[in-house]
Amino acid sequence: MRGYNNAKLPVQIDMEFRRPFGENTDDLVGEIARLVTLCASFDVPYWRDVPEDRKIKIYEKLLDKFELKVGDEVCNDIHIRKIIYEIAGRRYRDVRSTLYRHYQSYATDEDRLQNPPEDINANEWAWLVNYFGSKKFKAMSERNKVNRSKQVISHITGRKSFKQVNWAEETVKDKLEEIASQPCDSPVASTPEEVLSLVVGQRSGHVRGRGCGPKPPSKSAATTATIAGLQAQVKDKDERISQIEELISQQKEEVAQIQEKLCKQKEEVTAKVTSEVTARLQRNMSSQLNELVNKKFMDMMFQFHRDLGTGH
Repeated sequence: MRGYNNAKLPVQIDMEFRRPFGENTDDLVGEIARLVTLCASFDVPYWRDVPEDRKIKIYEKLLDKFELKVGDEVCNDIHIRKIIYEIAGRRYRDVRSTLYRHYQSYATDEDRLQNPPEDINANEWAWLVNYFGSKKFKAMSERNKVNRSKQVISHITGRKSFKQVNWAEETVKDKLEEIASQPCDSPVASTPEEVLSLVVGQRSGHVRGRGCGPKPPSKSAATTATIAGLQAQVKDKDERISQIEELISQQKEEVAQIQEKLCKQKEEVTAKVTSEVTARLQRNMSSQLNELVNKKFMDMMFQFHRDLGTGH
């Protein structure tokens, strides 16, 4: 049991609730149950009586496959170890309960000893047969039955902790909001069953949350549907790209026309300005020339009259 690229599976630990939570929690709890069955000793009355070396072995094997984290930090301290031991203790009781049901399926100790359960050695099973038949165990069993009958509120989430249930509810809520926020033209589920599969996922043979009801489509049908969906998306994207390219081409033509008009306007403005400047310069030069000629004429007349006066 490993993650992508043979990496360890990360599991978050809530230190307040002392429970793991997140998408790999079920795998963690299942692996703890498996290791308890294989590594714990069952020739003792309680989990607390299991030898420490057996508990350490369970913990170390668990760390080979899982990365226990508090927030972003990987933690393997004594507090995390105690939380794992608490989970292992509950799984230990589950295994003992299964072994007790096996014990009850036979009428005599002789039959029980001749038909031991799997994954437990003969010596431990012999100890359990003797323990289950003891007065101490029978009295405790009756006392537990009475206590369970007094319970007013039943736990209905199975082996899932309240922290894990809360995490699952938040995850479903986030997925529903994500689906609701998708644009109308996005390829989303159209039926309640499809929405349910998108939100909570599906396993081989059944849709989560629907019990033994509707079956999910076969892998071949799902693959065909997926390919068809992808092909439709590709076709849609190709059409959009063609439309965008056509729009860009039209915009380029419009820009070229605008540039051509600007060039013509620039030429016209330049010619007009040049003509006006030339005419203004000519008028100024003509005026200055007239003033210069008139002044020269007046000077000549003045000189002429002065010369006549002097000769007289």
